[in-house]
Amino acid sequence: MTASVRAEINRNNAKNSTGPTSEKGKQIAAMNGLKHGLTGQRMILQPHEADAYRRIGAAFHAQYKPQTEIESQLVQHIVDCNMRLNRAAAIDNNLLNIGIAENMREGRGDDVTEKVRAQTRAWVSQENSFDKLSRYEGRISRQLFQYIRELERIQNLRKSQEIATKEASQAANSNGDNHKLASSCKTPSPNQMPRFLTAVSAVSADIGPALLPESSAATIACGPVRIA
Repeated sequence: MTASVRAEINRNNAKNSTGPTSEKGKQIAAMNGLKHGLTGQRMILQPHEADAYRRIGAAFHAQYKPQTEIESQLVQHIVDCNMRLNRAAAIDNNLLNIGIAENMREGRGDDVTEKVRAQTRAWVSQENSFDKLSRYEGRISRQLFQYIRELERIQNLRKSQEIATKEASQAANSNGDNHKLASSCKTPSPNQMPRFLTAVSAVSADIGPALLPESSAATIACGPVRIA
């Protein structure tokens, strides 16, 4: 059979294979490639996991209080990692319990020794699965710690910048107040000098030259002296 004939047959067969048509069938087909959901790019939830996922997400957002988009993304990664670790723990538990049930000998369900043997047989039969699961957990845990450290670093940097900005604003306001205070206590302007000197001469004449030194004009408080 030539390649062109085979291609024509495949095209005709494809016309008869349309795949699932109902929404439920499409959802089931979409999960055909899912094995455990521990390493995928997207977090694919099972129906029984939705409530736990929402609860974990709300708890971590309330704890970290993200203020920027990058902080929100890191918090979301932290939520996903925790959900994957919880799923890995559940898979580990299910593997062991189902393996024990499958390896228990009939009529010896109450035998403690038989349960221990069944547990061992379950672990041996699923050794490869337990090993993969352990590696997945280690990888996810490392990612989780990296996301937490990066989030804390970014939040500490943002808070430091906010404190620096606040202190700079307070310093600018303080300098402005000092400038206003200095402006309110200054030497008389040239237009006020004749009035100022006249007032000093009048005071000198009243109290006598012996009581008012020549340098007293330099020590009189700033501002024009008002004569009643």
